[in-house]
Amino acid sequence: MFKGSTLVLPDFFIRGDGLKQNLKQRYITSAFILLAATVIVKVISAVYKIPLTNYIGATGRGYFSVAYNVCMPIHALTMGAFPLALTKLVSSYEAKGDRLKIKALRKASKKLFFIIGITGLLVMLVAAKPYANLIASSPKSIYTILALAPSVFFSCLCACHRAFAEGFLDMKATAVSQTIEAFFKMIFGLLFARLSMSWLYGFYMENGTVLGIVVENEEQALSAIYPVTSACAMLGVTLGSIASYIFAAAYTNIKYNFLPKEKVKSRGAYSELLIFSASLVGATVVQSLANFADTSSIQYCLTLCNADALAAQYMVSGEDIYTYVLGIFSVALDFRSLIPAIVMALGVTAVPAVNTAYESGQERFSPLLTSIFKYTVILSVCGGVIIALFYNDLLNIFYGESNEDIVINTGRLLFVFGITSLPGAAASTSVYCTQALGYAKQTILPFAVSAVVRVALNFLLIPMDSINILGSALSHFVGFSIILVWNMVTICRKTRAKLHLTEIFVKPMICAALAYFVTSGIRQSVSASMPDMLVFILSVMICLLSFFTLLILMNSISLKEIKSIK
Repeated sequence: MFKGSTLVLPDFFIRGDGLKQNLKQRYITSAFILLAATVIVKVISAVYKIPLTNYIGATGRGYFSVAYNVCMPIHALTMGAFPLALTKLVSSYEAKGDRLKIKALRKASKKLFFIIGITGLLVMLVAAKPYANLIASSPKSIYTILALAPSVFFSCLCACHRAFAEGFLDMKATAVSQTIEAFFKMIFGLLFARLSMSWLYGFYMENGTVLGIVVENEEQALSAIYPVTSACAMLGVTLGSIASYIFAAAYTNIKYNFLPKEKVKSRGAYSELLIFSASLVGATVVQSLANFADTSSIQYCLTLCNADALAAQYMVSGEDIYTYVLGIFSVALDFRSLIPAIVMALGVTAVPAVNTAYESGQERFSPLLTSIFKYTVILSVCGGVIIALFYNDLLNIFYGESNEDIVINTGRLLFVFGITSLPGAAASTSVYCTQALGYAKQTILPFAVSAVVRVALNFLLIPMDSINILGSALSHFVGFSIILVWNMVTICRKTRAKLHLTEIFVKPMICAALAYFVTSGIRQSVSASMPDMLVFILSVMICLLSFFTLLILMNSISLKEIKSIK
């Protein structure tokens, strides 16, 4: 709806009832493309992290976590606010048929994202040493932080091209570039980790030194080697970001060469991007600070635990006990993050779809919004059930032969992550939809409140020796529940959308609970008579089949929706 102006829709939208169906089909298809790519990326990432953990251990994974904790606030800004603004504006002007404005936006965005990328790189370089020393209490992690820093710049350049294509509901640039990035990260990360570990450990065996420093035993040698091998492995991430950018740039330059040949001035579009991004930047900054405060408080609160009590509980020794527990937390996050990462595809795809539907009227908007949240909850609870049921199997498959201590020490945390997965996964979709509708400022307060609650719960729970890192899962559940509910209420109040909560929450959660107990019962009855791997595979199939069968029987999803994916 554009009051006081004429809204010109592309031809495929001017079809009465077909309008609603066409947009929904395009959304489902685009979301499916991004979902498929995300699954592929996560499979590659899982394959990558198994041998990587063998090379750098749980302590090395702790160094990885510290580096990513520094990077994530910057990454959230470069991959969140400005790309979302570009996608929103491109989709709006495409709906109006204004290709000259789109060309101006493209020209302006390249300059803007370059500046943001350089700024992000410099911030990360400056913050590396203070963060490693003062907040993470892990001075050796500075090498990993510095190795990751250049990826911020290239990821920002890549985000410019991805967001432009997403404005046309084209997710191919994003899907393929993400896959390329994951592939390069795996190949070169493992190569660099293996070569550096082999060289440094071999030198220790021959000379008793690591990088010129005399060490007394293998434990001291590995303590000196892990920071370097972790940094070498992180270089694969940077190479992946470069390859991803090259593809995305080539794709958009070839695919979108139909824009008018006339010269356009980018100053107006540049200002429009900045103005529209202002509220998004504010929301993203608060979100980033909230997540930064959460992760930093987790790291700090771990140091408040009794070191001897942690060492006894996790059955490890040495000066790196806090980094080790953080590494255990990182391993559990590898599995938990699969759910929000996959679900996020629905949120990213929702930006242009929700924007177009809202401008076209409530008849299309409310049903589409209900569908988006429904699919989000379905994927979230499905992933949570899989993790809660099979956490021990998953850990054994990936770490059973190489790092048995990880299997033993991560299981309880991963189970809790599984049963509390819904808010963390679904919150991102609620934020994307709220911001896509132009209400970015309204997302700031829930982020701030959530951060305060999460940090408070971290300080309350984690220092308890019997709870320690498990407290992070509980604070995560409460904090993200606040974000999810708050944003859904905001959308309903601002747009007068009518969301069907039974369709969104009740039916998927009932189906998930039933699938959990059905699968658990069947598994217990057959586990004694079959090999463990066969039981695992059959149980996963039974779980998925029962879950989606129940969804169809309860009319939560239909075969027609599935067939619309092309």
